[in-house]
Amino acid sequence: MERDTIYTRNNYILPLAALILFVVYERMSLGSNINGFIGQTLLIIVFYALFCLSLERLKQLATFICKAMAVLLAISLAGHFLYLMGFPLPSRDVEYDEFYSFVNYYLFLLDDRNLFVFVPRFNSYFLEPSHIGQACAFLLMTQRGKWKRWYNIVLLTTIFLTFSLGAYIYLVAIAFFNQWISRKHVAGKVLLIVSFLAISTVAAFTYNGGDNLVNNLIMLRLEVDDGELAGDNRVTDNFMTEYENYIQSSDIVFGRSFEIVEFGNAGYRVFFYEHGIVGILLIFMFYTLSLMYTPNKRAFVAVFVVVALYFWATAFMTWVYVYMPLYAAAYSEASTDS
Repeated sequence: MERDTIYTRNNYILPLAALILFVVYERMSLGSNINGFIGQTLLIIVFYALFCLSLERLKQLATFICKAMAVLLAISLAGHFLYLMGFPLPSRDVEYDEFYSFVNYYLFLLDDRNLFVFVPRFNSYFLEPSHIGQACAFLLMTQRGKWKRWYNIVLLTTIFLTFSLGAYIYLVAIAFFNQWISRKHVAGKVLLIVSFLAISTVAAFTYNGGDNLVNNLIMLRLEVDDGELAGDNRVTDNFMTEYENYIQSSDIVFGRSFEIVEFGNAGYRVFFYEHGIVGILLIFMFYTLSLMYTPNKRAFVAVFVVVALYFWATAFMTWVYVYMPLYAAAYSEASTDS
């Protein structure tokens, strides 16, 4: 009797080769030592398993991760709400690297920058609100037709409380694309979303004279000043000076070494600075080859648009918590389950 296996796909050669090519190039362009190559070898093994996993198991894996994440976040949210209601909670100060410092309430982390904010941004157990916000948004892309289930409601609540502009943008785009992938009428949903955003905008600008988290963290970052979006602040002024010099040099082909000396640099500019045109072509090739086998071409287009949004804002393209749900979303069939 043939032994059952969950690894049934054999179209992994091209995406795995593209990944290895990018990883080797990335490590070389960053000047990594042997430890960096060893760490990326473990990453390649994880991706190899993902490429071979049967599509049904891939869908089950995505749902399991949604449920597991929801359980962790529900506990963390409970602690966050207790804090907001003024309950005394045990705590201690913690730090990570030189750029992060928190009050650890054991059920959630409170960034020191939010100590005196009336409604602080929700970090849960993670370094930044944007990290957990975008992870939840990407997971929801795997849950077409299932957003009313308890675990997805927890993910939605988490996104809202992160006050992350990026997570909000991903969520709106994903809500639209999930309808489009499922071939459902989107006009009514678009009208509903636009109406909700309009009401939220008016409320944000008027509540407490505009001095509120939604207005300060979201709306003001969407303002355009001298042709530039206020929220396009993913890099520091010092880095922009270096970047302007970089794009006029021959280093744009293979990239230039980037030394982290200050906090706050991310996005497509940093990726381009470090890896050059060759790096962009290699990561584009990897995503194309790994997603091209999906039977749902609408899902392919939708995921690629979300990937482009993420690349513009953050661009950590091989982080598993980013890639895995987007990969699963591309290969999941349209669901009719409500």
